[in-house]
Amino acid sequence: MRVPAYIHRLKLAILLALALVAANQAAFAEEAQIRIGYPSGLNAQIPIIMDKAGLAAKHQLDATFTGFQNGPPMMEALVSGQLDAVITSPLPPIVLSSKLPGTIAIVAALGNSSHSLLVSKTSAAMQFADLRGKKIGVSFSTDSHLDLVMTLKQQGFDPKGDVELINIAPNELPGALENALIDAALVRQPQVLRLIESMGARAIHTWPFHFISIVRTEYLKKNPETVKRYLDALRASIFYVIRNPDESSRWFGEIQRVDPAIVRKVSVENPIYSHNTIGEVSVEITPKFREYMTERLSASYDYGFIRNNVSFESMIP
Repeated sequence: MRVPAYIHRLKLAILLALALVAANQAAFAEEAQIRIGYPSGLNAQIPIIMDKAGLAAKHQLDATFTGFQNGPPMMEALVSGQLDAVITSPLPPIVLSSKLPGTIAIVAALGNSSHSLLVSKTSAAMQFADLRGKKIGVSFSTDSHLDLVMTLKQQGFDPKGDVELINIAPNELPGALENALIDAALVRQPQVLRLIESMGARAIHTWPFHFISIVRTEYLKKNPETVKRYLDALRASIFYVIRNPDESSRWFGEIQRVDPAIVRKVSVENPIYSHNTIGEVSVEITPKFREYMTERLSASYDYGFIRNNVSFESMIP
């Protein structure tokens, strides 16, 4: 029996439709891939929770996560195309934007924790003036370094002559202070609270330590919908921390080798964790944050952290 021609045409149409669906699904899966990097500070809490709680997958993201000790190697991985998005602090992207304008875009402001200039409990130092001629440990080319230089200048110090700044990796700063290899150390949370509780360290000065997320501009242009889902996943991760503080602190503590109880105590510093509903959680760039970034961009240039001036407008989509 001869099969009518319209049956053949129908079968062909069905096959073409199935092929189109498969092609669209493949394109969607490729578009949703995102490689996320994060450092060792408290700004790592959000991506760690995104990973552990499966929130990337819930927002249709095929995400991989990589931890770094600090900003410079993470920025290198981003520029080389090994990462698509990074959770970081302001200075590393500022330095990168000065060297390679237009490479990255700030897509989210994620609140802040803090970092403090600590001295041991036996130190006689009570204020900046008491540190003249002393050795201060700080990780160079970080926001801690910039904050320290800015404040030393405000206090009338010459950062290159009145004190000796020692370049020490973030994870090695607590040990250097504990072993009296330096007179003071600029340390990020949650290590600040750990040193205060374990060795009686005292804070000479405390600064806010801001968190942001950036993406490669090339990736953003090719994958705008994926970046939107990434921002939604960031908001969902923040709200997960709010609703599940004990579990979130435990996950962060396990990966970063910090007592979860300390993580829980210092997490509340971040105002972004103070909301009652996910609708209140915002990662938008606010006028206040714009003002803060403009000040840091100016200071970075004035104090030699960058060689070329950078405008904030060049760093946002």
